[in-house]
Amino acid sequence: MILLFDLDHTILDVEKFKKEKSKLFRLTPEENEKHGFELFKKHGKGYNPYQHIKFLRDSNHIQTDKEAEIITQQFNEAIKDTDKYLIDGAENTLSYLKEKGYKMVLMTFGDLQMQKPKVDNSRIKKYFEKIIYSEKDKSENEFLKELANSNEDVLIINDHAEQSLAMQKVIGPKAKIFLVKGPYAENTDHKETIHNNINELKNIL
Repeated sequence: MILLFDLDHTILDVEKFKKEKSKLFRLTPEENEKHGFELFKKHGKGYNPYQHIKFLRDSNHIQTDKEAEIITQQFNEAIKDTDKYLIDGAENTLSYLKEKGYKMVLMTFGDLQMQKPKVDNSRIKKYFEKIIYSEKDKSENEFLKELANSNEDVLIINDHAEQSLAMQKVIGPKAKIFLVKGPYAENTDHKETIHNNINELKNIL
């Protein structure tokens, strides 16, 4: 069986990361969310922190180029330590599954300048046989077609209900879903159980 993991809200506590990023960018959490939607999500784009900083400078929220440079440096330092944003127990669960012999793949959606450092600077990368960065909808990724044509059963581990169902549709009925609690776990009608976190995988695998 292949375990196909999502990153944000599934392995990484993104809300905790966003709070720290909001402070670095001199924003309230509400302002940060609004900008994220208006600048990126609304247009179907992954979040890019450097474009966000440029917007803040252009709109004079950041008042000098020097301040923008300092904030950029602070952000670069923060993203070097993504292990502190891992969901409690997540690494232990990944280690347990690896020792059990499961093939594990990480597939994460978003802007490469944001997603790649999250993984590259974390210990979790060693648990995955393959890491896939997708800048468009995951269900359009060619890797899912490879899984559909393979003899492997697949477990999709994700907090995003709509995305998980779309991925399952591409792979076929041999793909099952392990849905974890998160902001997108109920964004469409489904009959999946919503688990507290990935640590509950130990109860079924």
